Amino acid sequence: MEIWAKPMKDGSRAAVLLNRSASEAEITVSWTTLAYPEHLSAAVRDLWHTRIWQVHRKFSAKVGPHDVVVVTVKP
Repeated sequence: MEIWAKPMKDGSRAAVLLNRSASEAEITVSWTTLAYPEHLSAAVRDLWHTRIWQVHRKFSAKVGPHDVVVVTVKP
């Protein structure tokens, strides 16, 4: 499993959660991984399904085998 992240010009982060395994996995991204303070509240948007969650400290997603989830995280 891998997490790729990139800071965006507006202060948000784009993150790709990559599951290279042959079975479904839950991948968690903590705010410290994205260089955000841990206490931060942020909106997480799934870019392919346009779902939005308001979360604190971390975000988790179930990622299918050999699949990715792409999100933006905006404080």
